[in-house]
Amino acid sequence: MTSRAAAAERTREALLEAGLEIAGRHGLAAMSVNRVVAAAGVAKGTFYVHFPDRGAFLGAMHGRFHAQVAAAVGEAMAALPPGRERLRRGMETYLDLCLRHNGVKALLLEARNDPDLSDQVAMRSETFVAQAEPDLRAMGWPDAVSAARLVVAMSAELSVAETTGGAEDTAGRATLWTFLDRLDLSR
Repeated sequence: MTSRAAAAERTREALLEAGLEIAGRHGLAAMSVNRVVAAAGVAKGTFYVHFPDRGAFLGAMHGRFHAQVAAAVGEAMAALPPGRERLRRGMETYLDLCLRHNGVKALLLEARNDPDLSDQVAMRSETFVAQAEPDLRAMGWPDAVSAARLVVAMSAELSVAETTGGAEDTAGRATLWTFLDRLDLSR
């Protein structure tokens, strides 16, 4: 990578970090290009070099966070054989990361309802479905893909509740783990 390309990547990352910080403090409704560039310490025109509009910026923020979570979930699940414990480890990792990154709360909530982002969110959710599918198959589900979609949806709902509440929902997690135990048809 050339030094110019590296500098451009650092600037893009600074803009995305600034966006997450603003989302965490003020929510996405208060996020403006002016606020983002001020927080990132760059000129307004620089924003448009990297992102054609606010929607593209929000999509990039969601994509960046999703890639980080998918990598962490994959790493957490890698050493375990397909099944309930592997699935639980991946779900815990997902929930913990979402909770630690409070700025993602606004992004998760808005992304669900933003027509410009909803297709991207659905596509990215399929990554988690693909990670969970072998576990549900190992747990005895003949239609493991459909079961995985439901498990991913439950995890996403709990994540929104936790990030909105600002703390781990111990009862919600315990209920989710009980669901997982009961979903294990192989026992």
